Amino acid sequence: MKKMKTTPLYDIHRQLGATFAEMREGWNLAAHFTDAVSEHHAVRARVGIAGLSHRGRLRLTGEDRAKFLHRIISNDVEGLAAGQGNYATLLTHRGKIIADMHVYVREEALYLETAPETTEILFKELDKYIIADDVVLEDVTAEIGAIGIYGPQSPHIVQSVACLQSAPAGIHENCACEVDGRRVMCARTDETGEVGYKLYTAADSLEWLWERLIANDVSPVGLDALESLRIEAGTPKYGAELTDAVIPLEAELEHAIDFEKGCYIGQEIVARMKYRGHPNRLLRGIEIDAAQQPQQNAPVFSGDKKVGWITSAVYSPTLEKQIALGYVRMAVTEAGSRVQLETSEGRVNGTIRLLPFYTK
Repeated sequence: MKKMKTTPLYDIHRQLGATFAEMREGWNLAAHFTDAVSEHHAVRARVGIAGLSHRGRLRLTGEDRAKFLHRIISNDVEGLAAGQGNYATLLTHRGKIIADMHVYVREEALYLETAPETTEILFKELDKYIIADDVVLEDVTAEIGAIGIYGPQSPHIVQSVACLQSAPAGIHENCACEVDGRRVMCARTDETGEVGYKLYTAADSLEWLWERLIANDVSPVGLDALESLRIEAGTPKYGAELTDAVIPLEAELEHAIDFEKGCYIGQEIVARMKYRGHPNRLLRGIEIDAAQQPQQNAPVFSGDKKVGWITSAVYSPTLEKQIALGYVRMAVTEAGSRVQLETSEGRVNGTIRLLPFYTK
């Protein structure tokens, strides 16, 4: 039997009474500390922190690192300065998504953060293209730990705990500082729909950083609450909304693509869809008129015609109803379109919504 993986925060989460579950590529992670609804509301109203060390982290060094990555992924790299970053995808030659990633530029290196499901394939795909380039690619997932902090109070806490002159304001902007002789990198994120940050430090310093944060009366948050926050914010996730069967424009990921840059893997297909055609389906939100929750991949119908499928579904503590993300055909993508969803108890009605469900 394969042993489940744990993060550097496993023991401290256990001491806090976390309920664990096997999630995301064999990781034993904190599902919740109290209950998911309370933790969800804590982030929306105040601030919450979550362990993110199960997510993959790659580091690229060498003189050619920016030029190398720029010609492979879908977004600009060479135009980014230290302290900047963006969101990008790695595609097949047919334009389908192999991995999505957050790119962070520091003076000494490029850092990539990706889903646990895509860490290995992203490393292998990048590594096979390093031929004559001055590039060193490393998987630093075990070396560097990560904590997310989300909610209206997060800028003040990040600034005071990390001793920053100011917290990064723009999405994917990042900075680094020394705190008690330990290096901490901070990057701005919006994946929950609230202002948020990801803090990175050496794995053996992660408990120290967690204790500094928790002393500020923040709520520990498990992955169940992060999931409902993510879906309310309309943030797609690899393994659900994003797969190797999806083209970025179907998921409305235009912000992950630089249409002005030169060639990259899959560029021709994406450009053709952008300028000469359109997707046959789009990612949309669905408000559900019943208490039943559809399963992932459950079909979506318009009358008797199947028009799509569900990718994620959850109870929304903010809207106080069941909601879902899913792909639907163009004929039913307008807000207010009525659809039916298959559940274990039969079909239920739903209404198409433009994403996100939640905005501040």
